[in-house]
Amino acid sequence: MSDKRASSVYRLDAPMPLFGYCRRWSEPRHVRDVIVLLPLPFQRKASPAQETSQVRLEREGRNEIRRITAAVEKVPWSVSLMQILWTAGPVTLLGAWGGYLLGYGKAPTTENYVFFISYTVITGAAGILANLGYHLTQGRKAEKTSGQIEQVIKTLPELLLVTRDLIVESLEGDARRREAAAMLLRKHDLSPEGVELAAIELLDDRESARLIGQIDVYRRVGLHARIRDLVTQYRDTLEPQFNALYDTAPIATHLLRERFEGRAPDLHQGVPRDENFIERVMAAIEQDNDLLMTLQDVEEMMILAFELISGREIPVLSFEYRGRWRLAQAFDNLEEARARQRIAQATGLSRLKALNVYLAEQSGTLVEDSASGLRAELLLERSVKAMDALAEQIVHLAQAVEVGQEERKRALRTKADILANAIQLYKSVSSAYEQVGRSHAQLIKSVDRWERITASLSDDTTRLRLGPGRRGLRIRERTIALDDEAKARVCKHLARYLNQTGITPRHHEAWRGAHRETQLSVGVDAAKRFAIEIFLALEPHVGLSQPATQRAINSSNAADFGQIEPNLSAAAKAALGASMVREVDTELSRAAESLALALVRHYRVELEPAAIEFLKRQYGARDSTLQMLSNINLTGRSDARNVSFLSHRPPAVGTPHRDWYRALVRARRLFGRR
Repeated sequence: MSDKRASSVYRLDAPMPLFGYCRRWSEPRHVRDVIVLLPLPFQRKASPAQETSQVRLEREGRNEIRRITAAVEKVPWSVSLMQILWTAGPVTLLGAWGGYLLGYGKAPTTENYVFFISYTVITGAAGILANLGYHLTQGRKAEKTSGQIEQVIKTLPELLLVTRDLIVESLEGDARRREAAAMLLRKHDLSPEGVELAAIELLDDRESARLIGQIDVYRRVGLHARIRDLVTQYRDTLEPQFNALYDTAPIATHLLRERFEGRAPDLHQGVPRDENFIERVMAAIEQDNDLLMTLQDVEEMMILAFELISGREIPVLSFEYRGRWRLAQAFDNLEEARARQRIAQATGLSRLKALNVYLAEQSGTLVEDSASGLRAELLLERSVKAMDALAEQIVHLAQAVEVGQEERKRALRTKADILANAIQLYKSVSSAYEQVGRSHAQLIKSVDRWERITASLSDDTTRLRLGPGRRGLRIRERTIALDDEAKARVCKHLARYLNQTGITPRHHEAWRGAHRETQLSVGVDAAKRFAIEIFLALEPHVGLSQPATQRAINSSNAADFGQIEPNLSAAAKAALGASMVREVDTELSRAAESLALALVRHYRVELEPAAIEFLKRQYGARDSTLQMLSNINLTGRSDARNVSFLSHRPPAVGTPHRDWYRALVRARRLFGRR
């Protein structure tokens, strides 16, 4: 009897309870299938709506897991058996009879029938035995695949929560409070008490926090008129607090201001991603240096993996040109130069963020908060000040050790290691921003070549084509997604890695009682290795290393998996994940506006009224932005050659300071290092 029907049957082999048995979903299957026949005294009846919702989640999740498993293990036993019986039976006899009749002009004799029937029986029996042996082995393989899929679906959300705990654990003091509060405020279903708690952590003002909690109560019941009254009355009181908080925690300030104004995170809008996280994971792989990757990147990789396994589809918009080969070659060169320039700009900021996060994770540095939402100039300023302070501390500790204070040696070694790693990261920042200049020069050359070729052609050759056809300059649409077979292969890859390394939420719990530094070292290393494995598992199926794929993922919002709790079953998590992925709206307006900007700015192609209408209707691009782009004068092609294509001016990074090296040399001499 199936699981969904078993709950209506009382197990006769189970011990008879005195008054009945209360079913709990957290118990093993052989226990939870028992249901109450006789009502217990004072027992509160379960809500039919809650029970129906739980059963529905389990059923939908089980169906999702079976469908993914079937994509790899495709041949059901019953179908294979019927194929063998049909082919070896009636089909063979009919074929033999028809062939004999056509060849000899008469019906087969009795001896011929005996031969064909014997042949059919022997062949059919051999086929059935072979198929039986195949399914005895492959059935276990299908069961193993299903178990691996369940393991990954159940483990990923739990490891995501562990990673968030590690992010908070890696910070100290007020920075830890601010990061925890920001995580609370991202939950769309956070209670008014939770909103008030987050406001206390951020503002350290109970009256202001109580007010924001009251506003959230009014938001939940739709009393927006009352919210406007409170906002008008207390804005002058809270705005100075928001402004003071913004310099250290811009993202948390934005989330808290949204709550104060009566707005909460929307499931349909999703959660903004941490930009360029894929690039940092790739850099950590290529340079074999996990310091280039942050724990926030690990979190983003886990979210992306669970999204794709749950059925997320992320659209990608790009240009393509088919036509004259010289023009097509110039187009390809220009697209490649644009991609290299965008990657170079993203790489510089990514390295700078990795440096700030590393300094924030170390004890005793001037950097306390993570780098989320801060400008490159501010990140650079914070990093340089912290490294200057580290160098001074090393000099003072070295002086103390030189006069005989041996107990300072351990602190000196720790500070020296931190500064050495920071210098390596700083050098990667400097190298990345030097590459920005080189890629920008190459982009200008590619634009010049494109303009020289298109100058001799008619405008009709290079205009944006909207109708049917394949030739000309067109917008290409594709989707980043995993089909069922790819989902199964990704889950098998990750499950093998989890089993080999023993990474589980309990692995993190086992180190909870250890020293903070040990706990962080073990947890962070394991989390970063798992993020790299997620990249390796997804790369063959979605091409994460491709610039267009990275841009599309960065510009899309992630699904909010805040409702998935650790104690849920794999089936329930699969159903909730698929449901939350479906809730996220497909937002293509920013991508379409970016394409329109590239069309005018790089390709010097006029944005015609028909193209404007198409971009508005098809992708929801803003009319004001498109009209502004259409008014740009493109007649003077030579004037555009001196225009910078940098989206923002890179900060002046320079080379590492000499004082940093001097401090390191002095410390290493005391330890006999060269």
